Amino acid sequence: MKRIATIIFSLFVLSTAFAQKQNFKEFYQSNKDKAEVSLNIPSFFANMFISDEDTDEFGVFLKKARNYKIMVFNNETPSVQKDFQKFARKNGLKTLVRVKDGNEKVTVYFRETKDRIKEIIVNVHDKSDEMVLLGIKTNLTMDELSAMVEASTKNKSIASN
Repeated sequence: MKRIATIIFSLFVLSTAFAQKQNFKEFYQSNKDKAEVSLNIPSFFANMFISDEDTDEFGVFLKKARNYKIMVFNNETPSVQKDFQKFARKNGLKTLVRVKDGNEKVTVYFRETKDRIKEIIVNVHDKSDEMVLLGIKTNLTMDELSAMVEASTKNKSIASN
């Protein structure tokens, strides 16, 4: 009986050790064939197209972003959206922001490891079968992210007055 209990316990420990959380790269690899457009862009190249005005607000983010993965879906959105929701739940993605405007919905998720934000994923979709996913590999602290959001909202409110 002890031998059976030891074997079952060992199998349980091994199964939890191999059930590691995936990053957005794995989701990207498994779904890029379904996408109308899928791009994997290094940060140094993508940052060339960001204006100097945005660099002030997002300077820390741009310095710490390492890679951008963009996927655009047109026809297969319902199945991919369900797959992404499963991916988000299974991998413990936390919701940072959720905005809904009519048929459009934007959700920003993040993956945190040891008090560092390692990945930010933006999911934009509407009910007319269009969906965009943007995965950003980064290494931010929560304080850096909060400061960036605060600076962004402060500048937007000054501009609107």
